[in-house]
Order: sequence, then C-alpha cells, then structure tokens
Amino acid sequence: MAHEFEGEHYRICIDAHVTSKDALFSRVTDTAYLGYSSFTGWDAFMDMFHSRLSNSVIQIEIENRDLCGLPERDRSTWVEVLDELKDEFPDKIRLVQSNG
Repeated sequence: MAHEFEGEHYRICIDAHVTSKDALFSRVTDTAYLGYSSFTGWDAFMDMFHSRLSNSVIQIEIENRDLCGLPERDRSTWVEVLDELKDEFPDKIRLVQSNG
C-alpha cells in the first residue's frame, strides 16, 4: 500500500523557452514558490534553494526536457546544482524523464 506524501509537491519543467539563468531562476521560483523573485547570481539561487529544502516538507520533481536554450556555462552550473541538491536531499529532489 503506497504512502501518500503530506507536504508540498511541485513539478518543474525546464524547456527550450528557458534561455538564460534569470529565466531558469524564475521558472523554478514561480513554479515551486520558493520565496524569492530575483537573484544576483548562482550563489544566491543555490542558498535559497538549499534553505527551502532544509526547512520544508517538500518534494520537487525536475524535468530537464530541453536545456539547449541555456548558455553552456549556465547549463553546466544548473546540472551541478541539481547533483548537489539531489545528493543532500534525495527524498526532496527527483529528476524525472521527459515524456516528449
């Protein structure tokens, strides 16, 4: 018998329409209500994301459907951020496969 998760649950899809780190930050925060609307860079975004995961009963599914719109450097940084968060919060962050 499956146990129903009691907490916040979000699914974030990153697609080719996300063409900058600012658009990525907005997609994540707008979807998962992480509490901030603008950042000065990756460090502030990572701090916010880490804090939200640490202090919340939350599960976030992230579907990296198409990262081709992001500049290479931001794409690499995004993947690194996700790897770090998945390692630290394996029950709260999950990467899902695209259905498309």
